[in-house]
Amino acid sequence: MKKRLIGLIAAVSVMAFMAGCQAEPKTETPAEEGPAVENPEEPTIEKLKVATTIHPVNEVVRIVGGDYVDTWKIVPEGAEAHDFEPTIKDMGELSTVKFLFMNGLGMEPWVEKAVENSGNKDLSVIDLSEGVSLITIEGDDHDHDHEEEGHSHDHGEFDPHIWLSIDALITMAEHVKEELTVLVPEGAEIFEANLEAFKAEAVTLKETYQEKFKVYEGKAFVTGHAAFGYMTREMGLQQKAIEGPFQEGEPTPKKLQDLIDYVKAENITTIFLEEAASPKVSETLARETGGETVTINALEAEGDLLLNLEDIYKKVLESFEG
Repeated sequence: MKKRLIGLIAAVSVMAFMAGCQAEPKTETPAEEGPAVENPEEPTIEKLKVATTIHPVNEVVRIVGGDYVDTWKIVPEGAEAHDFEPTIKDMGELSTVKFLFMNGLGMEPWVEKAVENSGNKDLSVIDLSEGVSLITIEGDDHDHDHEEEGHSHDHGEFDPHIWLSIDALITMAEHVKEELTVLVPEGAEIFEANLEAFKAEAVTLKETYQEKFKVYEGKAFVTGHAAFGYMTREMGLQQKAIEGPFQEGEPTPKKLQDLIDYVKAENITTIFLEEAASPKVSETLARETGGETVTINALEAEGDLLLNLEDIYKKVLESFEG
């Protein structure tokens, strides 16, 4: 009897053990990972390659064009835009593009010859000065002609430094948007959005400093060459320059003496010089008047358009306040 009871208990235990094993969830061997499933690629934007002449033009085209445009700037950083001469390599590159954006107003007197020498008969040249309210060059700086190493440049009657005015920059950007919309219609919404974002930031900057300069309306600052006419018109100021808009060379002794007398009479203590210009005469003027030189970037060769404009405003304001 005892043996039969032990056997029965053993049998029940075995059955319970087997039932428990069957109740445990199955552990499946992980399947081997297959190749990763790739998401469909976003459509690649085919960029329009365009040529630009100088830095501020390149910046405006780049800002408005965004990802739809690939810009090639002909005048390299550090080069003097007024007297630049394209190389043979530049001519070859120019033969591969269909559109060239330029500043105009005599800033790039080499463009016509460069286009002709490139042999590119399909090249369209777009002048961004169209529609800008221009400043006429007066006095000795008007219609200035100079010859250098066999090249003759007729600079014309207008100040070419339009990019130093926010109103002019906006006009240039609007022109770029219109041209790019025709050339790349699929990018129209992007061009419009980029333009509006730029305009909003630019207008805020202009209005902020117009308010700050109100108290100094009509006040002049002295600079190396007359590149700031559009800026001073916009901010209600004046500029007194050592050289004309096209950096025609050192001033006459009489002009330099007149400037020295003016600086002393107006108690001006800051002489501005541009990064791209020779500091020699500005330093002479500062030394003769007991002032100091402060460097500003006229944006001909490099720099962020709005950030550098604000830097100019700040430095001029500080010179008035100091």
